[in-house]
Amino acid sequence: MSIRSHHRTTERSSRSGVAPRRRAMTRLLGVLAIAGVLVAGATLAPNSGITAAATVAGTPGTPQPGTPVYTENFSNQNASLLPISILNYTGGAAAANSTYTASTQYTPAGNQCNGWVMSSVTPTAPVTDLGCLNNPTTTWPTLQQMAAALGTAQGQTAAQAATNQVLTSYTNATNGVIAAGTQFRTVNTIPAVAGHYYAVSAYFAAVNCPAAGGANQPKETFSLIVNGNPIVLSTGLNPCTNNTFWGTQTAKLQSAAYQVPVGTTANLGLTLFNATATGSGNDVAFDLPQIVDVTPQLDKAFSPTVITNGSTSKMTLTVTNTSDLMAKNDWFITDALPANLKIAAAPNVGGTCVQRAGAAYAVTAPAGGTSVSVTGGDLALGQASCTITVDVTSTVNGTYINGPANITTNLNPPADASLEVIQPSIDIVKSITAVNGVAVTSDTDPDKVYTKVGDVITYSFVATNTTPKAPTNTTLNTNLTNVRITEDAFSGVGDMSALTCVPPQGSTLASGAQMTCTATYVVQQGDIDNAPLTNVARATGTPAVGPTVTDTDDEIIPATWTPEIVLDKTASVVDVDQDGVTGLGDHIVYAFDVTNTGNVTVANITVVDDRLTQRNITVTCTPTTIAPTQVSHCIANAPYVIGQADVDAKKVINTAYSTGTDPKGGPVRSNNDSTETPIEPFRIPLQIEKVGEASANTWVRMDGSSFAVLADANGGPGTALPFTINGIETGLFQIDSIPAGTYWLSELTAPDGFSLLAAPVKFTINPDRTVSITAGGDAAVTATGQIITVRDVPAMSLPTTGGTGPLPYILAGSLTVFGAGALALWVRRRSARADADDPQI
Repeated sequence: MSIRSHHRTTERSSRSGVAPRRRAMTRLLGVLAIAGVLVAGATLAPNSGITAAATVAGTPGTPQPGTPVYTENFSNQNASLLPISILNYTGGAAAANSTYTASTQYTPAGNQCNGWVMSSVTPTAPVTDLGCLNNPTTTWPTLQQMAAALGTAQGQTAAQAATNQVLTSYTNATNGVIAAGTQFRTVNTIPAVAGHYYAVSAYFAAVNCPAAGGANQPKETFSLIVNGNPIVLSTGLNPCTNNTFWGTQTAKLQSAAYQVPVGTTANLGLTLFNATATGSGNDVAFDLPQIVDVTPQLDKAFSPTVITNGSTSKMTLTVTNTSDLMAKNDWFITDALPANLKIAAAPNVGGTCVQRAGAAYAVTAPAGGTSVSVTGGDLALGQASCTITVDVTSTVNGTYINGPANITTNLNPPADASLEVIQPSIDIVKSITAVNGVAVTSDTDPDKVYTKVGDVITYSFVATNTTPKAPTNTTLNTNLTNVRITEDAFSGVGDMSALTCVPPQGSTLASGAQMTCTATYVVQQGDIDNAPLTNVARATGTPAVGPTVTDTDDEIIPATWTPEIVLDKTASVVDVDQDGVTGLGDHIVYAFDVTNTGNVTVANITVVDDRLTQRNITVTCTPTTIAPTQVSHCIANAPYVIGQADVDAKKVINTAYSTGTDPKGGPVRSNNDSTETPIEPFRIPLQIEKVGEASANTWVRMDGSSFAVLADANGGPGTALPFTINGIETGLFQIDSIPAGTYWLSELTAPDGFSLLAAPVKFTINPDRTVSITAGGDAAVTATGQIITVRDVPAMSLPTTGGTGPLPYILAGSLTVFGAGALALWVRRRSARADADDPQI
C-alpha cells in the first residue's frame, strides 16, 4: 500500500463515526450522477455572486470590488455527463475564449485525478486516470463535495451549487509523490491599460488539511503573464485555514497587485502553480480564476461647494483602494484646474497620504498656480484610502466643473466636482412714485408723468441684496451689513430733502431682502429750462468676507418736460356719382390734426401717410412748429379715388403717423391713427312691368300682379328679401334702391285669366348698372336697361283697356249655354216616352 493509501485508510479507521455519513453521501452523489446522465445537455447554473462591481466614482474612502477583465467559471462546456479534460476545454467570452495548458502531472495524463472539469453530478473520471480510481469510495465523491462547496462559497443557491463546475487538482497518485507544477495556464490573452494595477484571484476548496501535520498542504503561486512572461505576484497561498479539520474547507485566494508600466502596451494572462511535491494533504479543486483590474479610485470634492468671490475652498483628492486592499504604490495625479480657478495664496497642502514604498511621495501646489500634482503616491497593504488637500480660490464669478477632463492620472478618474463662486452684490433702483401726492403706478407711461414749476416729486429708492442665496448644505454667509443709500448727484437747481433710510450700525440685509427710502423735490423754473432732471444714488453694503459692495442708479428720473404729439386723422367722402353710397369712383378726402400734448414745443412737424404716399399724394401741415396744447391742421393735396380693388375689399384702410423733434433735437413720434371707410355696392331703381297681348303684336300693361324678389342661395332661389315693391302705375312696379348682385324674381299673383310664372327667374344687376336675365330662364321674362318685363298670353286675349270690351263675348257665351240646355231637355223627354211605349219596362 502506498503512503497515500495507508494515510487515507488510517483516516477512515480513525474517523469511523464519519464513515456511515460518507457512505450515505456517496450513495446520494451516485444518484445525482445518474440524474446528471439522464439529463444530458442540461443548462449549467451560473456562478452567482462572483461578478465584481467596477470601481466607480462617488464612494471616497469606501473600497469597492475591482473590475474583472478575465473570468473563467469552467461552465462554458457541459460536464454533467462526463468530466472534461482541461486540455480539451475552451472558455467563454468572459475568459477571452481561451484554451489552457498545465504541467503533465496536473492534467489527466498524470494519473493524479487532476485537470478534470466536473461538478457534483459528474460521473467518475474515465479509467485512463488511475489517480481517480485510487481510494474510489472517497476520491471522486470528495471532489464532487468540493465542487458544490465552491459554488456555495461564491454565493450560489443550493440548486446552482449542485451543477457548479470546477477544475480538479486532487494529486492522488498511488505512490503519494507529485512534482511541483503548473495547475492552470491561459493561452489566449487580454489587453491591459498602461499604469493600471492588476491582481489574480481564485476560489479553492481543500480536504485532508491535517495530513502530515499540515506540512503537505497546498502552496499556491499566483502569477500574471505579461506579454508572455510570468510575473510572480504571490507565493505560498493556502486554502487550508484549519489544521485540525479533515473535511472540505474553502477560501478565496488573492494575489498582490502588479502595475503595468506607464507608457507600455501589455497583454495579460495568468498561471496557478502548486509548489507542494506530495499528494498526501495536497488535495484541492478550484474555480473562478480571475484577472482583476484593482486600480484605486480617485475622487475629488470641494468644501464648501459655494464660496464668495476671493474666498477659499478646500479641494480634497481621495484615493480609495479596491476591496482586495493590496498595496498600490507609485500612483500619480495632475489636476489642471479650470480657467480662473487658482491655488490660494496660502495653499495649506495637507491630507493623509504619505510615503510608503518606491519613489518619493511629493505634492506640488504653488500659491497662485493653476495645477496640483502628486507623484510617488502609495497605498499600503490593508489601507482603505488616503487624501490630499489644497485650498483654491477665484476672483471670477461662476460655476467651476473639475472632473476627468482636468485630470491626468493612472488611477480611475473621478466624477465631476463643482465649485460655485458668487459675488456679493447690492442693487439700487430709483423711481418716481408720486407727483403732488398722486401715485404713479408701475404701469404708468413715464413719458406722461408731466411736471411744472411748484410740483412736488416723490422719489423712491430700493436697495436689494442680490448676492445669490447659498445652498442649505453650506455655511456661507450671504448677508450684507452696514447697508446705506446715499445721494451722489442731482441735476435740479434746488435741494432734495435728505434720504431717510440709513440703517443703524450692525443692521443686516439677507440675500433677496430689500430696504426702501423716499425723498421729495419741488420743481423750479431752472429745472424746466435745463430739463430733464437726473439723479444718481448709491447703495453700499459689507459682506462677511471681502470689500464693501456698491451699486449706483443714474437713470433719468422722469423728465420735468415731456415732448409728445398726438395725430387725429379724419376721412370725408365725396359722392361723385351722387348715388347716395360710397362706391366705385367716389373720392375720399383725408385731413390730419397734430396736437402737442406735451409740455414743450415740438418742431419740424410732418405727417407720414403710407397709403397716400403710394398714390403720390402729399401731406403738409401748417405751422410746422407746435407749442404745447396747440393743434396743427393739414389736408391731403388730392383726394383718394376709390378703385375696383377697394370695392372688392369692401373697405379702404388708411394709417398715418406724425413726426417732429424736441428742443434737444431728439425724435418725437405720434401714435398710429387708422381710419376705415366702408365701400358699398352701387344701387339702382329696378322696375318690373307685367304686360299682356291685347291683339296681334300689341302689348299693354295689366293690373292684378304682385311680385317678390328672392335671395340667391347657391345658384337657386332662397328666402324672400325685404325690398319694398311700389306700384307706380297700372302694371308697373319699382324697387327704389337695390344693390348690385344676383336675385330671383317670383310672381305671387297674376291678373284674372292669366297664369303665374312657372318658376322664379334668375336675374343679375351688373357693374354697368343694367339688368340681365340668366340664360335658360323663362322666355316670357326679358330685361332692358333697368326694367324687367314679364309677358303673358292667355287663351283669349282680354285686354283691360281699348277694343269692344267683353260684352259681345259674354252674350255669345250665354246663347251657347241656353242652346245646350234646351237640347238636353228635349233628349230627356224623348227618352222618357220611348220607355213608356216599351212593354218590357
